[in-house]
Amino acid sequence: MGHAYTYRCEHCGFQENFNQGHGFLVHSQLVKDYLNNRKQIFHYKTHNLLRKLSDKHTDLFVKAGFQIYKCPKCKTLYDKREVTVYCDEEVLHKSEFRCTECRSRLKLTNIHRLKKAICPKCRNRTFHRDLTQKELWD
Repeated sequence: MGHAYTYRCEHCGFQENFNQGHGFLVHSQLVKDYLNNRKQIFHYKTHNLLRKLSDKHTDLFVKAGFQIYKCPKCKTLYDKREVTVYCDEEVLHKSEFRCTECRSRLKLTNIHRLKKAICPKCRNRTFHRDLTQKELWD
């Protein structure tokens, strides 16, 4: 289950959708089930890491979902597929993301409390959530 949020720039009219939660093909599952699926839904580096880890460990579990991150310097929003790999209770891997502009490490943001951000197109602080556009999925 997840939410889709629409952000629109008051200055230039740019619009972008952001997803948070799990659904579609992105969900928690055993790593062996993910690798047996023909569709590669994670970044190729994450996919290759899952293959390598599965060669060393059995019974790996991947917790996956859509998350919204924000650059602490640029204040730009990013929609990412977060992946955490567990072996029993131990975390073997957790996704980390960097800003495409300044290469700062992205921070997970609370989209429910975020009112405005920097527009990725015109760079003005007029990028805000369109409250008339909200979507839920199962």
